[in-house]
Amino acid sequence: MFKMAQDHSVEKNSRVHGEFFKDIRPVTSMLEASSLIDSDLLVEIEATAVVEE
Repeated sequence: MFKMAQDHSVEKNSRVHGEFFKDIRPVTSMLEASSLIDSDLLVEIEATAVVEE
């Protein structure tokens, strides 16, 4: 999940995400937040990974 500050561009974030994950296509949620945990951040990323043994 991507959380973005209100003044950050959803379009720009979507474009970068698409370029980076173009071959994988993971499930993604993007949310606009009134503030993030640190005011210097533009994007906060929350991720869960599954590693098969």
